[in-house]
Amino acid sequence: MSTRFILLLSVALLHAQTARSETYHVAQRHAAASDGNSGAANAPWKTISKAAEALRPGDTVVIHTGVYREQITPARSGTSEAPISYQAAQGEEVVITGADVITDWQRVKENIWKKEPWPFQFPTHPNNERHRLIGRCEQLIVDGTLLEQVSTREDLVAGSFCADTKADVLYVWLPDGANPNERTVEASVRPMCFGISRGREAKHHVCVRGIIFRYAANTAQRGVLLIRGDNWLVEDCTAEWTNGTGICFRGDNITLRRVRSHHNGQQGMSGSGRDFLLEEVVLDHNNTKDFDKDWEAGGIKITHARNGVVRRCRSVANNGNAFWFDIDVRDVVVERCFCKNNAGHGIYVEISGGFQIRDNLCVHNGTDDKWGYGGISIAESDHCTIEQNTCVLNLAGISIREQGPRAFPGMDGAEVTYRVHDVTIRRNICALNTKYQFGLWWDNVFFGPHPSGGPEGTPFDPDTCNIRLDHNLYWKEGKQRLALWGCPWRSNHSKYDDLVAWQHERGQDTGSLLADPLFVAPKAGDWRIRSDSPARRLPAGPANE
Repeated sequence: MSTRFILLLSVALLHAQTARSETYHVAQRHAAASDGNSGAANAPWKTISKAAEALRPGDTVVIHTGVYREQITPARSGTSEAPISYQAAQGEEVVITGADVITDWQRVKENIWKKEPWPFQFPTHPNNERHRLIGRCEQLIVDGTLLEQVSTREDLVAGSFCADTKADVLYVWLPDGANPNERTVEASVRPMCFGISRGREAKHHVCVRGIIFRYAANTAQRGVLLIRGDNWLVEDCTAEWTNGTGICFRGDNITLRRVRSHHNGQQGMSGSGRDFLLEEVVLDHNNTKDFDKDWEAGGIKITHARNGVVRRCRSVANNGNAFWFDIDVRDVVVERCFCKNNAGHGIYVEISGGFQIRDNLCVHNGTDDKWGYGGISIAESDHCTIEQNTCVLNLAGISIREQGPRAFPGMDGAEVTYRVHDVTIRRNICALNTKYQFGLWWDNVFFGPHPSGGPEGTPFDPDTCNIRLDHNLYWKEGKQRLALWGCPWRSNHSKYDDLVAWQHERGQDTGSLLADPLFVAPKAGDWRIRSDSPARRLPAGPANE
């Protein structure tokens, strides 16, 4: 068979595939909606699940206004030339929910009501003492507001519920003691709204646009939108009020653009894979259930990943870290992002490397007041450049932590070992941070024995690790300190308030300044610098104001 013939056949097959691409419609409110229809605009399907079964490479389903109470699993992949698309109709609100409306409540006594039988059983994760209740998946929503879950019927108070999974009974006490049969009561009954659950074959080349996902009974580390596969594109979507994580992605070439994930029980997002892009993503008010913040909770945690870009994203008021990259994440750019009022670190790189962190604004992070929390923090990581960022009002401006070399299974399964080395910090503004403008939290016997008296590893000298700071602008007021060198609980640490002493003793920041940055309007939250700011002489601070 000739090469020319094979080429012509390939072109013909591609043309045939493209030519058969169809656009279908789902419209549950349409008078004639039925899954027995053709899916045409005037004969739409009733469920998105029907579309998921029918769509083939190149097809698009347009979903019209409605609350869709179903779990959608795409049946097949698209291709690079012909992805499969699920999109909300222009200007219409499409909600996919993991909750169903619950009726036929029976009074137990006074203000307590029950739904029986209640057959839904969900795993608890993590299943340890701290998360015995937090890790459960049940949610009860009354008139759009989540109630508090308690362990037993005896613990019920106004505005709470409990699920007795042994007796298959759901109990509720409404906030005002009302009859739940007279209110809209929903309960989360599905562990996912859209995606590929564990154990199913991954799907590739899928586009999702303009859809709201909410109220899933998902465990921690599982998304209401669960991406498993390569080349997914998610745009203009929202994940909200779900029990576990808003959006999870596991695959290569994943793009999330103009997506918001908020008020989720554990965290806004999680992910892993190669060549990911997060652009104009908003993560706010996540970890409402108070999962362990040192485990995984807050805005976003990405692990085992390569070659990513996080650009123009916002992470605000999360009960945990804002942007967390942990365990063998390499070669990532974080630029022009904003993080504010997060309980943990702002931008946090741990057991990873090869990061370019630039032009970001980090304000008032580390509200939990834990040692080492910074606007930008590097921990046991290498080859990172932190430049032209502004860090203000954080617990610490920029922090480096070293607890000794740490080994974990890496992205490809083999063990990888990380420690701090080759870190450059330049042209940043660190001002008005509560404890330190810069902190080297070196929890190593090099700075003296730990007060606990336990066994420790080999001394590890930070001066041999190629850590370089220069052309930064620092500013402090009152009891705020300039710099820390070594952990405060180890006897040989040093604290600095004088930039000249810091420069002389440490040989760092020889071209840096200690001066008021002259922000435009700090009381109004405008952290741009004025035209006469001394930062402009370095120059320091974001390059794209």
